[in-house]
Amino acid sequence: MAQFVENGASLKLKLNKGLDIDGKEMVATKSFSNLKESASADDVLAVAEAIGGLQQHDHYETRVSKEYIVEA
Repeated sequence: MAQFVENGASLKLKLNKGLDIDGKEMVATKSFSNLKESASADDVLAVAEAIGGLQQHDHYETRVSKEYIVEA
């Protein structure tokens, strides 16, 4: 029987780069891999806000993506 095995997580920050000439929102994403499994949501948000504050563009969204391997 197949099963999912967790294979790490990454932190993604979305940054607002403003509007293009057609008025559409431009977005940049910064990704950081190897997020600690033991990191709490509060810790992740604090780090994301600290990193976001150092960026040229405004940080408006924080995501955590988990990756899985499917094993037989």
